[in-house]
Amino acid sequence: MEIKIYACKWIFAYKIGRVISEIRFRDLGNISGVENLLLICYFNSMAMHLVIDGYNLIGAMADLAGMDLEEIREELLTRLLAYKRLKKHRITVVFDGKKSGNLSRSSMNQKGIEVIFSRDGEEADQILKEMAKNKRQGITLVTSDRAVASFAEAHGAITIPSEEFDSKLAYVGYSDMKGITDEDDEGYAATVKKGNPRRLSKEERKRLKRVKKL
Repeated sequence: MEIKIYACKWIFAYKIGRVISEIRFRDLGNISGVENLLLICYFNSMAMHLVIDGYNLIGAMADLAGMDLEEIREELLTRLLAYKRLKKHRITVVFDGKKSGNLSRSSMNQKGIEVIFSRDGEEADQILKEMAKNKRQGITLVTSDRAVASFAEAHGAITIPSEEFDSKLAYVGYSDMKGITDEDDEGYAATVKKGNPRRLSKEERKRLKRVKKL
């Protein structure tokens, strides 16, 4: 049993870094505590962190035309909340505040969704690039801005075009309205042609695996 606990300790230390590495092996004598710890580590390692280019995604949502900017932001957050209820992913939305007059970046939590505004004179792109550089493979970035997406991909992040994510939001909105849970959602998948397709590259396989979790 001790060997299994020791092995689990190092597996999860590799997966989620300091969460486990800060815990001494001698502290694992309490088996019930270990079980709780491993459960927490499992969900932490499986969770996806979505970082969204706010106004870029809004630009892909044609049905929001005609609403004022504040109403559009609120509608986006409403749809993201429905998505979060179904998928349980961590979500950060970054908005451009370069004409806000704010001297510093602002951050707030709206019902579990982190919302960040850039400071006056700063574009949201700068924050997105910083997050991609610092978190690397730890984030999935939603944007159709090729410069931002290319930068993020060069640093190991997975990127999803805003148009593609908007279609997933629309489906989740329908699921939320109908009371469909994530467990019932196994049938929602892209149809692929049978045959012998070309072998995907490592990066393509990694992206496809991440997209399936969206």
